[in-house]
Amino acid sequence: MPNYDTATLAGPKNVVVIGSAGCGKSALVQRAVANTFGQEYLQTFGAEFCVKTATDSKKGSLNIWCCGGHERYRALLEQFFVNAHVCTPSFLELPFWYNEYKRYGNSGIENSPDATAILVGTKVRAGTKKAREWGMEFKAVSAKTGMNVIELFDRLFQEAA
Repeated sequence: MPNYDTATLAGPKNVVVIGSAGCGKSALVQRAVANTFGQEYLQTFGAEFCVKTATDSKKGSLNIWCCGGHERYRALLEQFFVNAHVCTPSFLELPFWYNEYKRYGNSGIENSPDATAILVGTKVRAGTKKAREWGMEFKAVSAKTGMNVIELFDRLFQEAA
């Protein structure tokens, strides 16, 4: 039997990206995974699944669930929080999505009591204020220009480790 050094092996970690329809969740994930940006809006039906592998093999990979933000998909959310390591709520309708995160992602009796949340958005002043109020980290990003996307996903790898 091979002798594996478990300190250098890292399995995939689950990341849940939630937010309102049209707020840029899929564009953010597309920028992170493929380093591209599409100008057209394409609705996410249910959820999209992507894998981002770190260049450093010790970091492993992220299983990214980008959840559709339309109201009709909200009943599906709970299943994506099972064993989630990191949750990244995006900006529109922020109080609603924060409550969904608290409900499904970070409750002691719910699915992922140790999940970390990083608030992601483009409105720096408002995001910083809400993140501080809710005890979360805030990361300002732009899927269009790529601003801070690499840094955000480096942080997600770090949190999920």
